[in-house]
Amino acid sequence: MNFPAGQKWFSWKRLLGLGVTLALLLFVFSKIDRAAVFGALRQTRWPWLAAGFFAYALALFFGGLRSHIALRATGCSVSTSASGRLFLIGHFLFVALFGAAGSDIAKSALYARWFRFGLPEVLAAAQLDRALGLGGSMLTFSLVGALALATGGFAVLVQGETPVAGRWTALLLGLALIAFLLLMLWKPKGDDPVARTLRALRFGAGRLASTPRLATPGLLFALLAQIALSTVFALCLAAVSSAPLPWARLAWTFPAITMISCLPFTFAGAGAREAAALSLLGLFGVPAGECVGAALLTLVLKLTWGGLGAVKFWREEILTAKNSQRPMPCTISVVIPAINESTSLPATIRSLRAVPEITEIILVDGGSKDPTREVAAQLGCRVFTSPPSRGGQMRLGAAQAVGDVVLLLHADTTLPPEAGRAALDCLRDATVVAGGFWKVFREPTFLLLGSRWKCALRLMLRHRMAGDQSIFIRREILEQIGGVPDMPLMEEFELCRKLRQTGRLALADATIVTSARRFQKLGVLRTYLRMWWVTELYRLGKSPQELRKIYERE
Repeated sequence: MNFPAGQKWFSWKRLLGLGVTLALLLFVFSKIDRAAVFGALRQTRWPWLAAGFFAYALALFFGGLRSHIALRATGCSVSTSASGRLFLIGHFLFVALFGAAGSDIAKSALYARWFRFGLPEVLAAAQLDRALGLGGSMLTFSLVGALALATGGFAVLVQGETPVAGRWTALLLGLALIAFLLLMLWKPKGDDPVARTLRALRFGAGRLASTPRLATPGLLFALLAQIALSTVFALCLAAVSSAPLPWARLAWTFPAITMISCLPFTFAGAGAREAAALSLLGLFGVPAGECVGAALLTLVLKLTWGGLGAVKFWREEILTAKNSQRPMPCTISVVIPAINESTSLPATIRSLRAVPEITEIILVDGGSKDPTREVAAQLGCRVFTSPPSRGGQMRLGAAQAVGDVVLLLHADTTLPPEAGRAALDCLRDATVVAGGFWKVFREPTFLLLGSRWKCALRLMLRHRMAGDQSIFIRREILEQIGGVPDMPLMEEFELCRKLRQTGRLALADATIVTSARRFQKLGVLRTYLRMWWVTELYRLGKSPQELRKIYERE
């Protein structure tokens, strides 16, 4: 496993960083009783440490979502799952390369190589991610500052001089903000990598500023990530503390310690974290041994997750190399199975015509008694007929498709103009063989809200997508697995099962709108219960023909 972008395991900067780390640790241990530290570690309460481990997982999860927002702002996003994997790998690189500067370059180089984007644009996204992280830190400090004011947590600062750690935190935040503003004001000329990076940075920052639906979740994820990281240290302190602590009063110290531990030129924040903990927690009378013990436990968790990131890095390199020969698709063929859909078709076809990547629309009619075929032909679709079977209809249409990607669309579902680009960008990931879209219902009732999150949970927990998420597939992969399963029901279940044997499934960065007419007809709870029951019966071996009778029962 080699570092990207020319990064090496050994460098003089890293050797200097190890020296600084050792010097800080020697200084800290020279000021305290080492026996007290070992005593605190021996009394570690493991449930609190386990909670810290999962809090770190949450921090990485929200950090990955924040990173994905930054990538979307610069037009370099692939999928949320890809961003999450790279963020975990980036955590390993942050530890191994001693801070954000080296890790951002290395992670961006990996992302650009794996997903075939320009490195300057990906680097710009990394800086936007840092800017969002800074915004999250400032929001966190505002919240804990308000708590400290309400509980008298800042009284210790009034009584004496502001600790060095606190001054360093404020200075770092101020310098980072000034540096970002200067970068935004600089307008370089030319097409060299620096100019491209800064132009992409300005474009992404402008998009965030003008698009609340991007900036708001970005700042929210940044806030949650910072709170989770601060909670990690608090849980490690709870694991070693021998007496009750004034948690509300000292809450402001946790994000400060976390920020200071991110200083460059130390290994995983070691030394800086211990010194900051002694300086800040000591103001509240926390024993020195427990301060350092909590810092060391936090270091253990950081290194543990860094090790998991290294394993993920190794695995992703193997998978990407194995699938690197897969071509990057450019065109999309849409296949629509339909029966009596003449009313829904015009809106659906109009939405498809607004997607430039779609080069053909194929409608397969299953015996309509209304003018579905005539409407489709008038709208420029290629029209075929087959016996009524959703799987069989899609199988026939997909066999006629000539696009690089086959997109299976329900007749009552509309796509946004960016859906085509989002699908093709999702397939930039060579390990992904198929995907789907985030979904919302048209005119939803209260019980149908949250359908976007259901899409994510279905993919994470069940490793599949629903048919009304508009599944799109690499055409060569669809041919490899024998086409769409010829089944009257549960065809998407079986299709996803076969696809998972050849690669990953992912969600593209676009949201489609589908009809809620079945829910309106049968009732939301009754429909969900029936869907669940049919799925479980299929798992138990019930035939699709029998399940269709149950599913379509009035």
